Amino acid sequence: MKGNRYTFLFAVIVCVVCGVLLSAVAEGLRHRQEVNAALDVKKNILKAVKLIEPIPPEATPRDILEIYQVKIDEKVIDAEGNIIEGKKPEEIKETEKNQYPLYIYHEREQIVAYAFPIAGQGLWSTLYGYFALEPDAITVRGITFYKHGETPGLGGEIEKEWFQKNFEGKTIWSKKEKKLTPIAVVKGHVEDIYQDERADFHVDGITAATITSSGVTALLDRWTRIYDPFFSRIRQGR
Repeated sequence: MKGNRYTFLFAVIVCVVCGVLLSAVAEGLRHRQEVNAALDVKKNILKAVKLIEPIPPEATPRDILEIYQVKIDEKVIDAEGNIIEGKKPEEIKETEKNQYPLYIYHEREQIVAYAFPIAGQGLWSTLYGYFALEPDAITVRGITFYKHGETPGLGGEIEKEWFQKNFEGKTIWSKKEKKLTPIAVVKGHVEDIYQDERADFHVDGITAATITSSGVTALLDRWTRIYDPFFSRIRQGR
């Protein structure tokens, strides 16, 4: 009996000690994980805006942060497209539903691109990324998806360069109809479907990933319209 009690107490003590140690390690790593997550977001913003001088492969996290701080201005806009002076994206509270982060890429005080976050439902997960426009507020400069849980080789192709490169040079504004036309993903190849202006605001879809492609179309439609009050001001020269 005494032996059983000792074994039980020993097992309890070991479990408690291990639990405490695991909690301590997890707490100690939490800050590093948060820092890495924030760095990953910044890297994707830089990727979306297509830096004129790409980040060198040997760049350290500190180098990337310095490039970001020099090249990117962080702003917050409201639902009417007004910049809220003195406010940063990290200061947006969950209760502030009509405030949105905006990232402006500049070189020597010259604006090169505008970027904003995009998110929406795919097949298995929420897709997170960034979408960037040229200074004309019409032409797509780049897009990136940095977080998702889609099927590798199918919907997971949204993170691949071939898919993201399809967006470069496309437009979100129909000059013929003079209206907003968010980018849409087609089933198949754009060149086989459209031979007119509509090809400018459609991109090739992903084979056997119809739902993920539809999710990308939906999220681009939603976020492009949310940010359009700001971009319409630019298109109107205001």
